[in-house]
Amino acid sequence: MFDTHCHPTDVDHPEQVLADAHAAGVHTVLTCGYNSESNKAVCDLATKVQSLTFALGLHPWFADQNVDAVIHEIATHRPTAIGEIGLDLHDNPPCPPIDRQIQVLEAQLQCAVRMGLPVTIHSRKAVQYLLPVLRNHPGIRGALHAFSGSYEQAKPFLNIGLYIGVCGSITRPQAKRVRRCASQLPLDRILLETDAPAIGMNTIAPPHVRPSHLSHVRDGLADIRSIAPSDVEQATDANARALFG
Repeated sequence: MFDTHCHPTDVDHPEQVLADAHAAGVHTVLTCGYNSESNKAVCDLATKVQSLTFALGLHPWFADQNVDAVIHEIATHRPTAIGEIGLDLHDNPPCPPIDRQIQVLEAQLQCAVRMGLPVTIHSRKAVQYLLPVLRNHPGIRGALHAFSGSYEQAKPFLNIGLYIGVCGSITRPQAKRVRRCASQLPLDRILLETDAPAIGMNTIAPPHVRPSHLSHVRDGLADIRSIAPSDVEQATDANARALFG
């Protein structure tokens, strides 16, 4: 399995976290940075873990940091992807102004197109701003990670070629909109992720979620769609390889 978005450097002993994931059948883990400190931790981990699949970026919560410095890190370290990037209009935590977020996102999308890298995108209450920004960058490849919107909101992003990441929220029976969307998305455009340690599952609360728990997401999606877990795993792994290599 391929965990397409998580943050092992946010917990103790990230090398052991990755080893546990591998032992649980999660053979590839996209380890994502999100600010200057996180990106440094990811790069340090990459020096210790051979062939680490990783992403570097500046998250909208930290859009007041130096985006040029982050782009320099991306050019220097040549990650698998750029992220976590995006837009956030939620007020918890308070975020920098949307104009600054868009400026930072634009700079990173330009970098992604220039370097031929995919992106992993955070969007919270911001789809009306995000879609026009993405349309300004023809050829951009990437995923909306931990998507929590409706299928109607997802369709325009599918139409411009993006994949949709589903996470532990689909295992929670009360998450009706997310589960309904997961049942409607084309299977060839879905990615599995944990966003560990941040997003809880039905039986595992944050911050205890780990990439090794990805099978819960796989099985939850299989249950929603009434197909075999092996079919979900085969399809989503193929999707992840197509996007991230």
